[in-house]
Amino acid sequence: MDRDEARREIEHLRQEIRRHDRLYYQDATPELTDAQYDALDRRLRQLEESFPDLATSDSPTAAVGSDSDSRFPTAAHSRPMLSLQNSYELADVTAFVERIQKDLPTSDIVYTVEPKMDGVALAVRYRAGELVLGMTRGDGRNGDVITANAATLPEIPSRLPVDWSAAVPAGFGVEFEARGEAYFPLTRFDTLNAERLAAGEEPLANPRNATAGTLKTLDTDEVRRRRLSVFFYQLFPMGDGDDFPDHQTEMRAIAALGLPTNPFLRVARDLDEMQAHLAELERMRPELDYQIDGAVIKVDRRDWQQRLGHTAKAPRWGLAYKFAAEEAVTFLRDVTLQVGRTGVITPVAELEPVELAGSTVSRATLHNWDEIERKDIRVGDTVVVAKGGDVIPKILRVVTENRSGSEQSVPQPSRCPVCNELTSRGDGEVALRCGNPLCPAVLAGRLRHFVSRDACDIEGLGGRSIDLFLELEMVSEPADLFGLRREILAALPGWGEKSADRLLGGLQRARQRPWAARIFSLGIPQVGVSTALTLARTYDSIDGLVAAAPEHLADLPDIGPIVGQTIVEFLGSAGGRKLVQDLQAVDFFHLQEERPPLEVAPEGDNWFAGKVFVLTGTMSGWTRAEARMAIERLGGKVTGSVSQRTDALVAGQKAGSKLVKAEQLGVLILDEQAFEKKLEEETPSDGEDVG
Repeated sequence: MDRDEARREIEHLRQEIRRHDRLYYQDATPELTDAQYDALDRRLRQLEESFPDLATSDSPTAAVGSDSDSRFPTAAHSRPMLSLQNSYELADVTAFVERIQKDLPTSDIVYTVEPKMDGVALAVRYRAGELVLGMTRGDGRNGDVITANAATLPEIPSRLPVDWSAAVPAGFGVEFEARGEAYFPLTRFDTLNAERLAAGEEPLANPRNATAGTLKTLDTDEVRRRRLSVFFYQLFPMGDGDDFPDHQTEMRAIAALGLPTNPFLRVARDLDEMQAHLAELERMRPELDYQIDGAVIKVDRRDWQQRLGHTAKAPRWGLAYKFAAEEAVTFLRDVTLQVGRTGVITPVAELEPVELAGSTVSRATLHNWDEIERKDIRVGDTVVVAKGGDVIPKILRVVTENRSGSEQSVPQPSRCPVCNELTSRGDGEVALRCGNPLCPAVLAGRLRHFVSRDACDIEGLGGRSIDLFLELEMVSEPADLFGLRREILAALPGWGEKSADRLLGGLQRARQRPWAARIFSLGIPQVGVSTALTLARTYDSIDGLVAAAPEHLADLPDIGPIVGQTIVEFLGSAGGRKLVQDLQAVDFFHLQEERPPLEVAPEGDNWFAGKVFVLTGTMSGWTRAEARMAIERLGGKVTGSVSQRTDALVAGQKAGSKLVKAEQLGVLILDEQAFEKKLEEETPSDGEDVG
């Protein structure tokens, strides 16, 4: 592989990993198993190691995924909240132990083995025994503040026992933080879903995603009603307080404070003991009332942990060993077809119900017809199913020796199963699509997305109501919702005046939703919550977004050329134009939208204020996103292409055609050193120490 091929693959992998990070951490809708995601990560690491000049500080290999949500304030973590390195083979565990023994000056090393919860990271902070802060992981450096929601968890006390100081070292201090994993007990999750179905609401998809969504719910009463649980595994002082000598002592202190800890904690002094504990935990797994997907192995002594240190992404003294996905054998009854809001037709396996990973599985995604052909899946087959990452049911393989000859292949449909329009596949795509923008399934999916929590967050409008509206031809697109009449809504089966008023009130509030949420509500393919926020900070009107050039979009953080082109194609399509125009007609988009604030608002006049900048090339001390944010904090604007309106070009190493054009137009050119000097001149000083 030459350097250009490596660069292209690296760019593609980074974009894919960032997209899957958004799906997992922010949207709680993962598409990949942990093993599939880690395979992408390993391949990117291999390429960056082989071509070190292509490695960058903003690569996903150098950062943890982020669950940041613009609706919540953020706060800095007192210590980085890192992830553990994942492993899937016992050989990886052996290699980990051998490395630790090589790096430490003794062979007398103690390890701990604990369950790896399949939940959501949570940190709580206490001051003088009182709960003062609750935070999510965020990006590992800054987390979302969810104190009110964390306080509703029954197992998190608002005040610790009066003798709490007896549980910690003498010099621990009065302010400290406990970190753990929030989760949905499986029995509680099943009960809640039964309640939702009885009330005509959509069931929650799975425990992990439901936990993530619950912690980010703005209705604290709803969080309290769901009664999440938590296990804590880390406790440390704020500042320079005395720490614990080892992890075992730390866990005893957490329990003494009245914070819940997992009862499974084993100690190993060699590889044989460690593997025995891993096998014991895996045997227990089906009987637990919570989901685990593996075990966490740690060096016990704190001084050894400090000596081993950590990488930018993970501590070197710990390892997450992932269990193989639980499997079950069942019968493939049929294959049905689902049509999503973008028109993608997905084949779904209808299975003989089977118990798997704590729940009954009766359906599994088949992804696409390439996947069906690759695995040679036929109706009537005996199949082995698993939960990918213990979340998404999937067919692993066919038990071909059980075939009788009566099994039937799964043909690719030439027409949409919902509207009967012709289907198509784009060049290089595996997805089969219905191209009819008025297909009822496409309309239903678009409406569900439009009213969802991260979009318009319209209270009182669930999937069943949307299906009813479509059946009665009351709506066909999002803009139609704003024309619904109170008397007609109140007369619907199961509705009434209160339900009608609740919906109409939600629709009125939808017009005042944050600009980023309204961009997200459009359902642009590959635009999640984080990408919508980036677009909102860049474009202050819907007209500006519609007119955005693909090269400008490609330069924005976490977007790149592929997603940028997708945005342009969607907004430029006939369906996209009609969607925007109809929403404009009902005043969903104001003439001038208020951009989400940056972390530091521009203050006063300075050299950057009002100027238009273009960034090009690679800078040694800045990522492009960091440079852009620095300019915007001082009131400047960053665009993607050089024109007569450009005031300055910031040029790093290997600047290309943009530099040539800037020179031709006589645009001011700043190298990295000149750019930094300008920033220093315009950034207020924090003052000097006085000795």
